[in-house]
Amino acid sequence: MNSKPDIDVLNPPQQDSLDTASANPAIVVNPNVATPLYQQIKDHCQSGIKSGSYPVDSRLPSERQLAEKFMVSRMTVTKAFKELEREGWVYARSGKGTFVAPQTKIDQNLEKLTSFSEDMAAQNLKVTSRILSIGVENADESTAKKLWIGPGTLIFVLERFRLADEELISLERTHIPYALCPDIEKHYDFSQESLYNILRNQYSFQLVVAQQTVEARLPSDDEMKKLGIENSKPVLSFERSTFNENSHPVEFVKSVYLGDRYKLNIMLKPTSSIVKGEGQN
Repeated sequence: MNSKPDIDVLNPPQQDSLDTASANPAIVVNPNVATPLYQQIKDHCQSGIKSGSYPVDSRLPSERQLAEKFMVSRMTVTKAFKELEREGWVYARSGKGTFVAPQTKIDQNLEKLTSFSEDMAAQNLKVTSRILSIGVENADESTAKKLWIGPGTLIFVLERFRLADEELISLERTHIPYALCPDIEKHYDFSQESLYNILRNQYSFQLVVAQQTVEARLPSDDEMKKLGIENSKPVLSFERSTFNENSHPVEFVKSVYLGDRYKLNIMLKPTSSIVKGEGQN
């Protein structure tokens, strides 16, 4: 499932469900064939999504409307919608209906230290950001520990929505010791510019290696509110500490990715002993 935050770029005007329904050719389900009725309704909706009759973020006809149209039970339509949601074709908004989900998935390879902008550019996707907050704060105990600084030390904090081709991908919060990037919050537009490019080119950062953890979990209350998602929908939670050439952390990032928009690829290599044929059963 994919849901949208309440910001204009992510909420184009939505068609009325009856108008959307009439845009699709009339299809009558056939109870006399082997294909289950819910599958026929699911196929009907998929066909409309693929053809563009149901555009991205448009509302599908309600379960009641489809049940009446196809003369089936609402339970049958509910099962079709659940299957569509499970496969990422649609997303539900509580009390508002079922909507067509974007079909683009971000396919990331976890082999190199790259920025979000670099990852998206490699897939020919246009990157933009929506700034939620930017400024200088005192590091709390948890963040200070990640950056090897004392609690209360000034840090630069940047929180953004990250978008690819104007579709929401993640919520990202970056923390950097302010002594390493003085006045950075005053001079750059991070809704358009790459933070890594600025750090490398303007502050001579040497970003050598990063330690990253990935966890599938349910969103927090704050994440649900900001991302516009329900608490039953899992997200991918990333935490990354980036180190310089002296093995000292210079950046700590917490990111939350919409689980249905992101796919991770990891290259696994055999040990030298297995390559040589040793130790095999």
